Amino acid sequence: MDALVGDYLAGMGVKALAERYGIHRATVFSHLRRRNVPSRRPGLGIDEKAEAVRLARAGVSMRAIGRRMGVDRKAVRVALVEAGLIVDDTDDSRLDRLAGSDLTD
Repeated sequence: MDALVGDYLAGMGVKALAERYGIHRATVFSHLRRRNVPSRRPGLGIDEKAEAVRLARAGVSMRAIGRRMGVDRKAVRVALVEAGLIVDDTDDSRLDRLAGSDLTD
């Protein structure tokens, strides 16, 4: 499992490692913990965010980008919101728009 640790430290994601080595993601985490490998924060690194933005501009869906990069669609969405490609409407602005519509009459 030294190769697994090396691949992780080189930046490979847990999902990709699990697929490469034919094990469950939880097993990957277990191997890394046993070897005291510090965990990375989930999501995309700077270079990965740039690649996600490039792919999104090329018309690739968030789900497809996530699959390609080994992360959840939500991590891709965060990167695209940070880059200004999509507007984060998770606040109350949706409620404000509804309040101004005919639905409230």
